[in-house]
Order: sequence, then C-alpha cells, then structure tokens
Amino acid sequence: GRPKGVVVEHRSLGAYLLRNRATYAGVGGSSLLHTSLSFDLTVTALFTPLVSGGRVCVGELEDGAGVTLLKVTPSHLALVEGECDVVAPAGTLVVGGEVLRGEVLDRWRRRHPDVTVFNAYGPTEATVNCMEWRLDPGEATPQGPVPIGTPFPNTRVFVLDAFLRPVPVGVPGELYVAGVPL
Repeated sequence: GRPKGVVVEHRSLGAYLLRNRATYAGVGGSSLLHTSLSFDLTVTALFTPLVSGGRVCVGELEDGAGVTLLKVTPSHLALVEGECDVVAPAGTLVVGGEVLRGEVLDRWRRRHPDVTVFNAYGPTEATVNCMEWRLDPGEATPQGPVPIGTPFPNTRVFVLDAFLRPVPVGVPGELYVAGVPL
C-alpha cells in the first residue's frame, strides 16, 4: 500500500507518555530502542523512560536483557523463539502492532514467567496505542487471539455497523476511537 503520514498533537503525545510513565516504566526505568525511529513502536521505547527519569539503551533486540520495559511486535516474539532468552525485560513487555496469539505468547511466558505483559492496540492515528489488555505473572495465557482489552482512561471506543449504529456484544462491526489520543 501507500505509506501514510500521521500528525500527532503534542497534547496527545503528552497524555500517552504520562499514562505510560504511571503504567509501564516507573521512575528510573529503562528500555531498549531496537527499531527504526519511523516506527510508532519507537515512541513508547524512546520517550517513556525519558519522561520517567530513566534511560534508553540503543541496540539490537538481543541486547534487551535487564531493561525494565521492552516493546515488540508479535513477530519479534516468534523470531527470537528458541534462540534468544535475553529478549526479556525485567518488568514489563508491551506487545503490539499486529494480532498477538496466545500460543506464541505462552511459549515466551514459560521462559519468562515473572514479566507483566500488555497486549497493546491502537492505530497510529491514536498516538501509538489507545487500548490494552494486561496479563500479570501467574495468570493463564489465553489461547487464540489475545484480547485487545479496554480503552485508556482518556479514550472511548465504539463498535459500529455500516450505518454508524452500535452493534450488540459479539456482533462484528468497525471499531471507532474517540478522545485525547486522536
């Protein structure tokens, strides 16, 4: 397809990073910057620790041992499976960008049971992510597609039909996002 450019407002980015600071990094956290600056995943890895008094480590995915925050795509998890046990943060793993399947996540979690995992969802237009599902250590990993969770506090989501009417629970529709992230 054709590349798209997305303009993100400062207030949206600020709200996203404040939320991340409280949810992911904590004061003094660290992350691994392992992707291109043009990838919206990088916003989380680069700026979250910097607004939290933490540090950013720049390197390859294999350099992720010991950081407190790591953000990857599900393809990253499948790519390093069986090869690289160092692709494990000390605290929080955020996965997003494509559908996360429980089978892939479960294999990773068996090797890294003490990490909190967030399945993040959001189109780029929603300032990286606008919804997430949290899986704490000790909780069972779901099978099949992992839920995308609930909207961030400053966000609303609606599942609507072709006439922009809400659909009942369980009925397919289009997801519409509203709020600060847009």
